[in-house]
Amino acid sequence: MNFRRSNPLRGLLAVLLILLATISQAASGPRVVLVTGERNAAQDETVGAIRSALVPELNATDIGLVEAQDFDGGGHAEARIIVTVGTQAAKAVGARRPAQPVLNTLLTREFYEAQPAPLPGQARSAIFLDQPPRRQLALLNAALPDQGTVALLVGPNSEEVARQFVASAPEHKLKVNVAQVTQEREIFQALEKLLRERSVLFALPDAAVFNTYTIQNILLTSYRHRTPLIGFSPAYVRAGALLALYSTPAQIGRQAAAIVRSVLAGMALPPPQAPREFEVAANPVVARSLGIELDAPERIAERVRERENLKEPKP
Repeated sequence: MNFRRSNPLRGLLAVLLILLATISQAASGPRVVLVTGERNAAQDETVGAIRSALVPELNATDIGLVEAQDFDGGGHAEARIIVTVGTQAAKAVGARRPAQPVLNTLLTREFYEAQPAPLPGQARSAIFLDQPPRRQLALLNAALPDQGTVALLVGPNSEEVARQFVASAPEHKLKVNVAQVTQEREIFQALEKLLRERSVLFALPDAAVFNTYTIQNILLTSYRHRTPLIGFSPAYVRAGALLALYSTPAQIGRQAAAIVRSVLAGMALPPPQAPREFEVAANPVVARSLGIELDAPERIAERVRERENLKEPKP
């Protein structure tokens, strides 16, 4: 008799336990927080790729999305990792200095290294947009095997990248000519001297040299010298570069998801790294104008990947 009377109480207790578990789960917040800044197609593609890669293992509620201006480190205390998408988000999260590991994406090495250092004990890493110089030189070998000289226009923010080009050149049987500039007004005089020798000009991710104000004149000068330019984004190819090797937002998103998965599994945040996946874009009109025969971009990219399988590039 007493057992039967206790059944409604047991049922009520079970409902309360379920409610408490639900409230506790909601209060705990997402395990992964994605912070976005400038909302654009590239950022949306990155966020979509991260979510798609993680959702099979995580519930949708485990992945939070916050805009940079709304990010409050204290409001996401339960998160296991924070992923920033874009420079604005990296800057906003860096200013808050959260305790959780932070993975920055869709930013250059130059921007990342210019940010304030994290607090002692805080883990921070990045997946850069920049491609490794060794991979860029492999692109030149794969696409233009008859070219033996690389030209670099180096600014104050690309000296280390230039050193990596010089160090990697011998294994690709290439020579590197460097022209150093410290101010924008020095660019075109330096470029004229640099391009006297037959070569291929690489655009470096240095905003002091290659930016929206200088790129058209750099392209025109290189074209006048019959020098192909290799850029670092599809926009450069559309503007008149012969080739570009770059990683798509979706590719970087998948790489970020793999790092998030490892952190959730208890592993440490890895060091900053270059993109793993990449694509090649080509401008056939520029190729014809310069008298250059190019293979299909997909075939060029495949040859670069084959070279990387023989020797893994360093970031």
